Order: sequence, then C-alpha cells, then structure tokens
Amino acid sequence: MKSFIIRRLKKSLELDKPLEELEGFRYVPKISHNELKIKEIIIVNPSLIDSLIKISFDKKYKKVLEFYLKTLSEEDDNGTDTNLMMALDELARLRNIIIRKYQKALSKKTLEKLLKKLKILENEIRIKLIDYKIMLEQQKVPDREKGKGR
Repeated sequence: MKSFIIRRLKKSLELDKPLEELEGFRYVPKISHNELKIKEIIIVNPSLIDSLIKISFDKKYKKVLEFYLKTLSEEDDNGTDTNLMMALDELARLRNIIIRKYQKALSKKTLEKLLKKLKILENEIRIKLIDYKIMLEQQKVPDREKGKGR
C-alpha cells in the first residue's frame, strides 16, 4: 500500500497524469470551509472505496430502520400503513442507488452484503404491512354470535 504526504510547496501544482486516465471512485467532499479548494477526490484503493460507500449506506440504512421502529412503536394506527409504505419506497430507492451508482465501484462481496441487509429489512416491513392489513380486516368484520345449535 502506498502512503503519501501532502505539502504546500507552491500556489500552483501540476499533475503527472491527467485525471481522466485514472480509474476509480469519484468522491466530492462536502466541506463548506475548504481551504484547499478541492472539487473532487478520485479514490483508487478498492478497500477504501468499499469503506466509504459502506459508511454512507449505513447512515441511510439507519435512518430507514429508525423510521420503521418509530412507526412500530407508535400507537396511532391511522398512518401506520402509509409509514410502512414510505419505508419500503426508501429501501427501493437505496437499492437502486447501490445497483446503478455503486455497482462498478464496490467489490462483489460488499455489494452482496449491502443488498442482503436491504432485503432482510424489506421482508420484515412487508410482513408487518401484511399483518397490519389483516388486523384491519378483522376489525372491520363484526364477530358473529353463535346461536344455540341442536
């Protein structure tokens, strides 16, 4: 593994190779007070790419999971169906992002792990949604009283 040190030598620096020739993951830092005026970083190391994408994915996954758990803990039954559907939509959006944007950059093992996490949560939400709909149907149907039979 190569290590490097950044030193400020001059105000202008030149690259040995043009950036278009480098193959890797393009990352745009979201730093507001950027003194170096970095527009984007090209990461070439596959393990670094996996780590960065996994950290980003985990943040979004955690938000969806918290939303799902919050929906389950609420006693208000009016928006439960809608909230579960919103959580499913968010999971589908995350899956699309991973497949379309990060599939080339991620290693196969990491890609499978992330998609498996999404699938497990999606199945759990679908089960809760079906249980919720069955429960609503049972509440709508009044219990019939059994008469005396022979």
